[in-house]
Amino acid sequence: MRTSLRRLALIGIAGAGLALTAAGVAGASSTAAPNATDRAFLVGAHQSNLAEIAAGRVAQQKATTDVVRQHGEIFIRDHTRLDADVRRVASQLGVDLPDAPSPAQRAQLAAVSAKSGAAFDQAWLTQQLASHRASLALGTTELAQGSDPTVKGLASASAPVIKMHLSMLEQATGTPSSVDAGTGGQAASSDGGIRTGWVLLGLGLVAGAGALTLVRPRRITAG
Repeated sequence: MRTSLRRLALIGIAGAGLALTAAGVAGASSTAAPNATDRAFLVGAHQSNLAEIAAGRVAQQKATTDVVRQHGEIFIRDHTRLDADVRRVASQLGVDLPDAPSPAQRAQLAAVSAKSGAAFDQAWLTQQLASHRASLALGTTELAQGSDPTVKGLASASAPVIKMHLSMLEQATGTPSSVDAGTGGQAASSDGGIRTGWVLLGLGLVAGAGALTLVRPRRITAG
Protein backbone atom coordinates (compact mmCIF):
# COMPACT_ATOMS: atom_id res chain seq x y z
CA MET A 1 0.00 0.00 0.00
CA ARG A 2 2.77 2.42 0.91
CA THR A 3 4.55 1.65 -2.36
CA SER A 4 1.33 2.39 -4.27
CA LEU A 5 0.94 5.69 -2.44
CA ARG A 6 4.55 6.51 -3.23
CA ARG A 7 3.88 5.77 -6.90
CA LEU A 8 0.87 8.11 -6.84
CA ALA A 9 2.95 10.82 -5.19
CA LEU A 10 5.71 10.47 -7.78
CA ILE A 11 3.31 10.78 -10.70
CA GLY A 12 1.63 13.73 -8.98
CA ILE A 13 5.00 15.43 -8.77
CA ALA A 14 5.48 14.89 -12.49
CA GLY A 15 2.09 16.42 -13.27
CA ALA A 16 2.84 19.44 -11.10
CA GLY A 17 6.30 19.75 -12.62
CA LEU A 18 4.94 19.71 -16.15
CA ALA A 19 2.41 22.41 -15.22
CA LEU A 20 5.12 24.55 -13.66
CA THR A 21 7.44 24.16 -16.64
CA ALA A 22 5.43 26.47 -18.87
CA ALA A 23 4.84 28.92 -16.03
CA GLY A 24 8.53 29.03 -15.15
CA VAL A 25 9.58 29.55 -18.75
CA ALA A 26 6.92 32.18 -19.39
CA GLY A 27 7.84 34.07 -16.23
CA ALA A 28 11.53 34.39 -17.08
CA SER A 29 12.82 37.20 -19.28
CA SER A 30 16.06 37.06 -21.19
CA THR A 31 18.38 40.06 -20.92
CA ALA A 32 21.33 38.71 -22.93
CA ALA A 33 22.07 36.33 -25.76
CA PRO A 34 22.25 32.70 -24.65
CA ASN A 35 25.77 31.45 -24.00
CA ALA A 36 27.31 28.19 -25.21
CA THR A 37 25.94 26.27 -22.22
CA ASP A 38 22.41 27.52 -22.87
CA ARG A 39 22.62 26.47 -26.50
CA ALA A 40 24.10 23.08 -25.59
CA PHE A 41 21.29 22.51 -23.09
CA LEU A 42 18.55 23.29 -25.61
CA VAL A 43 20.10 21.00 -28.23
CA GLY A 44 20.85 18.23 -25.71
CA ALA A 45 17.44 18.40 -24.03
CA HIS A 46 15.69 18.30 -27.41
CA GLN A 47 17.67 15.27 -28.56
CA SER A 48 17.11 13.52 -25.23
CA ASN A 49 13.38 14.14 -25.50
CA LEU A 50 13.35 12.73 -29.04
CA ALA A 51 15.31 9.69 -27.85
CA GLU A 52 12.95 9.06 -24.92
CA ILE A 53 9.89 9.37 -27.14
CA ALA A 54 11.41 6.90 -29.62
CA ALA A 55 12.34 4.51 -26.82
CA GLY A 56 8.83 4.73 -25.43
CA ARG A 57 7.39 3.77 -28.79
CA VAL A 58 9.71 0.78 -29.03
CA ALA A 59 8.59 -0.28 -25.55
CA GLN A 60 4.98 -0.19 -26.72
CA GLN A 61 5.87 -2.59 -29.52
CA LYS A 62 8.33 -5.01 -27.90
CA ALA A 63 7.88 -5.00 -24.11
CA THR A 64 6.85 -8.29 -22.55
CA THR A 65 5.88 -6.80 -19.18
CA ASP A 66 3.31 -4.19 -18.24
CA VAL A 67 5.82 -2.19 -16.21
CA VAL A 68 8.07 -1.54 -19.23
CA ARG A 69 5.13 -0.84 -21.50
CA GLN A 70 3.61 1.60 -19.02
CA HIS A 71 6.93 3.32 -18.37
CA GLY A 72 7.23 3.81 -22.11
CA GLU A 73 3.76 5.31 -22.29
CA ILE A 74 4.54 7.78 -19.49
CA PHE A 75 7.86 8.77 -21.09
CA ILE A 76 6.20 9.45 -24.44
CA ARG A 77 3.61 11.66 -22.77
CA ASP A 78 5.97 13.61 -20.51
CA HIS A 79 8.86 14.09 -22.93
CA THR A 80 6.49 15.24 -25.66
CA ARG A 81 5.29 17.98 -23.34
CA LEU A 82 8.78 18.88 -22.18
CA ASP A 83 10.00 19.08 -25.77
CA ALA A 84 7.24 21.50 -26.71
CA ASP A 85 8.73 23.96 -24.20
CA VAL A 86 12.27 23.32 -25.41
CA ARG A 87 11.28 23.98 -29.03
CA ARG A 88 9.38 27.12 -28.09
CA VAL A 89 12.32 28.58 -26.13
CA ALA A 90 14.81 27.63 -28.85
CA SER A 91 12.66 29.38 -31.44
CA GLN A 92 12.44 32.51 -29.30
CA LEU A 93 16.22 32.61 -28.86
CA GLY A 94 17.10 31.70 -32.45
CA VAL A 95 18.75 28.38 -31.56
CA ASP A 96 18.57 25.76 -34.32
CA LEU A 97 17.63 22.28 -33.15
CA PRO A 98 18.46 18.96 -34.83
CA ASP A 99 15.62 16.83 -36.13
CA ALA A 100 16.82 13.53 -34.62
CA PRO A 101 18.54 12.09 -31.55
CA SER A 102 22.34 12.01 -31.56
CA PRO A 103 24.14 9.18 -33.38
CA ALA A 104 25.07 7.67 -30.00
CA GLN A 105 21.46 7.77 -28.83
CA ARG A 106 20.26 6.15 -32.05
CA ALA A 107 22.91 3.42 -31.73
CA GLN A 108 21.91 2.70 -28.14
CA LEU A 109 18.25 2.37 -29.04
CA ALA A 110 19.11 0.13 -32.00
CA ALA A 111 21.10 -2.16 -29.70
CA VAL A 112 18.22 -2.41 -27.25
CA SER A 113 15.67 -2.91 -30.03
CA ALA A 114 17.67 -5.85 -31.39
CA LYS A 115 16.89 -7.82 -28.22
CA SER A 116 13.66 -9.61 -27.45
CA GLY A 117 11.73 -11.03 -24.55
CA ALA A 118 13.01 -10.51 -21.01
CA ALA A 119 16.40 -9.45 -22.39
CA PHE A 120 14.74 -6.52 -24.15
CA ASP A 121 12.88 -5.43 -21.03
CA GLN A 122 16.04 -5.50 -18.92
CA ALA A 123 18.14 -3.72 -21.54
CA TRP A 124 15.46 -1.08 -22.04
CA LEU A 125 15.26 -0.26 -18.33
CA THR A 126 19.04 -0.18 -17.99
CA GLN A 127 19.44 2.13 -20.99
CA GLN A 128 16.70 4.42 -19.72
CA LEU A 129 18.42 4.69 -16.34
CA ALA A 130 21.59 5.92 -18.04
CA SER A 131 19.67 8.25 -20.34
CA HIS A 132 17.71 9.93 -17.55
CA ARG A 133 20.83 10.33 -15.43
CA ALA A 134 22.49 12.07 -18.36
CA SER A 135 19.45 14.34 -18.80
CA LEU A 136 19.55 15.27 -15.13
CA ALA A 137 23.27 16.06 -15.36
CA LEU A 138 22.65 18.23 -18.43
CA GLY A 139 20.13 20.30 -16.50
CA THR A 140 22.48 20.61 -13.52
CA THR A 141 25.20 21.97 -15.81
CA GLU A 142 22.79 24.49 -17.30
CA LEU A 143 21.77 25.77 -13.87
CA ALA A 144 25.41 26.14 -12.85
CA GLN A 145 26.88 27.58 -16.05
CA GLY A 146 24.03 28.92 -18.18
CA SER A 147 23.41 32.65 -18.50
CA ASP A 148 19.97 33.00 -20.06
CA PRO A 149 17.22 33.09 -17.38
CA THR A 150 14.63 31.61 -19.74
CA VAL A 151 16.78 28.55 -20.47
CA LYS A 152 17.73 28.17 -16.81
CA GLY A 153 14.06 28.36 -15.89
CA LEU A 154 13.37 25.59 -18.39
CA ALA A 155 16.06 23.37 -16.82
CA SER A 156 14.78 24.04 -13.31
CA ALA A 157 11.13 23.38 -14.15
CA SER A 158 11.82 20.14 -16.04
CA ALA A 159 14.03 18.63 -13.31
CA PRO A 160 11.16 17.23 -11.15
CA VAL A 161 9.76 15.31 -14.13
CA ILE A 162 13.13 13.80 -15.00
CA LYS A 163 13.73 12.93 -11.33
CA MET A 164 10.35 11.23 -11.13
CA HIS A 165 11.16 9.12 -14.20
CA LEU A 166 14.54 8.24 -12.72
CA SER A 167 12.98 7.20 -9.42
CA MET A 168 10.47 4.98 -11.28
CA LEU A 169 13.30 3.29 -13.18
CA GLU A 170 15.37 2.78 -10.03
CA GLN A 171 12.39 1.19 -8.32
CA ALA A 172 11.65 -1.07 -11.29
CA THR A 173 15.25 -2.31 -11.46
CA GLY A 174 15.98 -2.40 -7.75
CA THR A 175 18.73 0.21 -8.17
CA PRO A 176 19.60 2.30 -5.08
CA SER A 177 18.00 5.70 -5.37
CA SER A 178 20.07 8.61 -6.62
CA VAL A 179 17.23 11.14 -6.29
CA ASP A 180 17.65 13.70 -3.53
CA ALA A 181 15.11 13.45 -0.73
CA GLY A 182 12.46 16.09 -0.99
CA THR A 183 13.18 17.07 -4.60
CA GLY A 184 12.23 14.18 -6.82
CA GLY A 185 10.00 11.80 -4.92
CA GLN A 186 12.08 10.19 -2.20
CA ALA A 187 10.38 12.35 0.43
CA ALA A 188 7.24 10.39 -0.31
CA SER A 189 8.78 7.26 1.25
CA SER A 190 7.93 8.47 4.78
CA ASP A 191 4.44 9.07 6.17
CA GLY A 192 5.01 12.82 6.09
CA GLY A 193 6.32 12.55 2.56
CA ILE A 194 3.25 10.61 1.52
CA ARG A 195 1.03 13.40 2.79
CA THR A 196 3.10 15.93 0.86
CA GLY A 197 2.91 13.68 -2.19
CA TRP A 198 -0.90 13.71 -2.06
CA VAL A 199 -0.89 17.50 -2.15
CA LEU A 200 1.41 17.43 -5.18
CA LEU A 201 -0.79 14.77 -6.75
CA GLY A 202 -3.74 17.16 -6.49
CA LEU A 203 -1.73 19.82 -8.30
CA GLY A 204 -0.80 17.31 -10.98
CA LEU A 205 -4.42 16.31 -11.51
CA VAL A 206 -5.47 19.94 -11.92
CA ALA A 207 -2.56 20.64 -14.28
CA GLY A 208 -2.90 17.60 -16.50
CA ALA A 209 -6.54 16.55 -16.28
CA GLY A 210 -6.98 13.03 -17.51
CA ALA A 211 -3.27 12.50 -18.13
CA LEU A 212 -2.51 10.59 -14.91
CA THR A 213 -1.24 7.09 -15.56
CA LEU A 214 -0.83 4.62 -12.70
CA VAL A 215 2.05 2.18 -12.83
CA ARG A 216 2.08 -0.88 -10.64
CA PRO A 217 5.59 -1.35 -9.26
CA ARG A 218 7.23 -4.49 -10.43
CA ARG A 219 10.88 -5.43 -10.33
CA ILE A 220 12.43 -6.67 -13.54
CA THR A 221 15.22 -9.17 -13.27
CA ALA A 222 17.47 -10.36 -16.01
CA GLY A 223 15.94 -13.32 -17.79
